[in-house]
Amino acid sequence: MSVQKALDLLDQVLVYMEQARIELQGAASEPPKPTIITNAAQLDRALAAATDGTRLVLDPMLTYPVFLKVTQLNLTLESAATPTERMTKDAPAPRFEKGISVLGNGIHLVGLDIRNSDGTDIVTIYGANVALDHCRVLGDPVKGAKRGVAANSDGNCRIVGCYIDDCFGPYPGNDTQAICAWNMAPGLLIENCYLSGGSETVMIGGADPQNELRNPADITIRGCTITKNPVWQTQAVGVKNTLELKNARRVVIENNDLSYSWGGRGQAGYLLMLTVRNQDGKDPTAAIQDVQIQGNRFSHGAAAINILGRDNLQASDVMARVSITHNTFEDLSPLTYQTKLDAGSKKLLQIDGGPVDLVIAGNSFAGTGHTSALYFAGGPPCERCTFTGNRYPKTKYGIFGTNTTPGQAAWDTYVASGVLGPNTEG
Repeated sequence: MSVQKALDLLDQVLVYMEQARIELQGAASEPPKPTIITNAAQLDRALAAATDGTRLVLDPMLTYPVFLKVTQLNLTLESAATPTERMTKDAPAPRFEKGISVLGNGIHLVGLDIRNSDGTDIVTIYGANVALDHCRVLGDPVKGAKRGVAANSDGNCRIVGCYIDDCFGPYPGNDTQAICAWNMAPGLLIENCYLSGGSETVMIGGADPQNELRNPADITIRGCTITKNPVWQTQAVGVKNTLELKNARRVVIENNDLSYSWGGRGQAGYLLMLTVRNQDGKDPTAAIQDVQIQGNRFSHGAAAINILGRDNLQASDVMARVSITHNTFEDLSPLTYQTKLDAGSKKLLQIDGGPVDLVIAGNSFAGTGHTSALYFAGGPPCERCTFTGNRYPKTKYGIFGTNTTPGQAAWDTYVASGVLGPNTEG
């Protein structure tokens, strides 16, 4: 063998050795595969031993039969079979049969099935930096539940890719929601979820926060299906509206599908309610401010939008800088979406309480049976109100208001400054 061939052979051996070294190093650096927890007793032991940053992987067939209170820090409870898309009603998932309360910070619940049958809240969130990720949250299909998720976190709460259903109750009775938050530090993301709830499918506000710093703020609701079970229209189920803000600041609501609301079971069937409420009289700073509602698709309701610029019962701050733009509202009918108790509202859009810097522009409204397109119900005049670029059906009165005549006179009575039109009627 020549010297050159020997050198070439040595180079090849060195290359093979380096490749083997890299492969061995990579294999050694791979974390060990987690043990999959298969039963409730094993999970209890793992939770008791958990330290900061623990990740527990659960068998999809696991059933946890009692209420779970999570107090650890930076803990992940994750299904071994978490779906990559939005959770569905029947995907395999470890089941927690009596609900979960999250008190610790940094808790991440992934791919779980959480339910209860006692009519109370199913998931309650108190900690900071909590994520409910691709989970299924279900009330009892016959008795319902008060809430799917009470999202009163200490800040930065994420509800993503979840399926929340069967959150309803009897009429008359207490309000029910798929998701509700009223006493939270800033930061709530609701994204790519299926949500079905009774009184209000999603509500922000509805009770007073602990203090002014916990007025709900920095909220995004994006890419969700927000709806109700149409069968409830023929049942004694409490239904008020589809989405309501009562006390919220810095909110973005975009690219959602929102559907179903009818009159006669609590309210008049508006799909979107923006009503400032100092609910229990202890929060005079309650307000709806800096809100963008854009690119959503609303359908199947008695009427479209109801706005109350300030609480007419308690002291509150005023609604300001709300923008409702480029949304569609279809299949609106107070006669179709009613119950035997009462019809839905015949006022397509209603404004009361003198909001400031309100923009309703570029929206499309389609429906039948309404007597007015835009109705001012009272309160002080609006300041800097814009109503332009909208398309709505022809009604008997068009723009109208309490104790005034239709058209420009109604606008001038209830709008101190702003822009009317052009809009398209018919």
